[in-house]
Amino acid sequence: MSKWSLGEAAGGWTEMPDGGKAPMVSGRTVRPYFFLSYARTPRRDPTDKADPDRWVYKLYKDLCDAILQLTDVQPEEAGYMDRENKVGSEWSPELLRALRTCRAFVPLYSRRYFESDYCGKEWFAFARRQFINRARRPEVDCAIVPALWTKMEVDGLPQVAKAVQFEHSVLGARYCAEGFYGIMKLKNCRADYLQAVHRLAERIVDIGDTSPLADDRVVPRQRRSDFNSLPSAFGPESATRTANGQLRIAVLAHDIYSLPPGRGRDYYGPTPHTWSPYRPDYPQPVVDYAADLATECLNCTPLVEPAGGAVPGYGGNGQMPPTLYLVDAWVSQSEVHREQLARLNEAEEPWVSVLVPWNSTDEQTSAAAQDLHQNLQAQLGRKLAGIPRRCAMAANGIPTLEDFGQVLPEMTMTILKRYRKAALADPAVAPAGRRNRLRVIESEDSGDSNE
Repeated sequence: MSKWSLGEAAGGWTEMPDGGKAPMVSGRTVRPYFFLSYARTPRRDPTDKADPDRWVYKLYKDLCDAILQLTDVQPEEAGYMDRENKVGSEWSPELLRALRTCRAFVPLYSRRYFESDYCGKEWFAFARRQFINRARRPEVDCAIVPALWTKMEVDGLPQVAKAVQFEHSVLGARYCAEGFYGIMKLKNCRADYLQAVHRLAERIVDIGDTSPLADDRVVPRQRRSDFNSLPSAFGPESATRTANGQLRIAVLAHDIYSLPPGRGRDYYGPTPHTWSPYRPDYPQPVVDYAADLATECLNCTPLVEPAGGAVPGYGGNGQMPPTLYLVDAWVSQSEVHREQLARLNEAEEPWVSVLVPWNSTDEQTSAAAQDLHQNLQAQLGRKLAGIPRRCAMAANGIPTLEDFGQVLPEMTMTILKRYRKAALADPAVAPAGRRNRLRVIESEDSGDSNE
């Protein structure tokens, strides 16, 4: 039996950008209305043959049945639920394709769900898709449709879940009090269960009918071997403890009033904050995209610096939090920014790093590439050398927004890890206080650049 929702696709197969194949229906690629993300329940008795997640599967089947009644899609397009992958195993090609093509993502909230790195990676993979599309079309609605498997208090949710706006009360009072598992198990709640399933299916269809998330051209390719490198949208808890989930994002970029000779205004606005290096396809300022990605995909609380954000050594004596600077390569041509670049390059904290967005379709930047790279190396060489090899694009230039969406999470996890190491070595780092010089920690972490 196929891992796709209800059976084999009837219309053959089509090649996908990841080199695999996807089922087709009537000449079009199967795009499930929803991807059901749930925490696997461990078997209490290894010899017990009963499926511990059979109630989740019943909910999935009932949602698929409701969607088939509410739409004109074929059974293969109703939904996707992975029942074969085990925690810690490699993602199947079918699961990867479902994440790439589904119209809505339905996480089943429970305590076990938010403790699962596997579920956090599924959430991250879908949420990154969503933000790439939102950068192109800001009016796109959130396509994450949460459901309560068990009752959850808001205070117990991670930041990424709190950021998703969904009114659970429309599914019914008993559902809110018990969650789907409760109303499925209690015999006197049959009507409450049917109502909740119907209302959730309606919401999935509403989102699915307007979702643009099926454009394979703008979805980052995710190889099966990349699974372990994906961050969990729910963690890491250790970083939250040491940095309070805080991530500082600052911009060193031109505005339309400070451009050097030979640089056009197309990518700039009245402040550095409005710098949009990936125009015309993605008009959203890159710092806004980075902040959204950190909030809703990485469980961080981004602190975005005001226009022309301060550099280390400016504006206070407190300990620097984990910080990423988004650097416009053209500031290396400007005397106005020379002092800021020098201060950034001299910052000794290894958790203060840089990313260099570099639009591969920007003809002016391509023409000046040699000079820009040389100037960046001369002025930011120390910080660029501290970027891990696996994130080399952050130093060499990030050519597309899709690549930016791949590199930023990697760099965020790297600097949070470095900050945590520093906090373990010197407890004075965690509470904001004196400015520490962590030469020993930086030396221990230098191996990151070769990873």
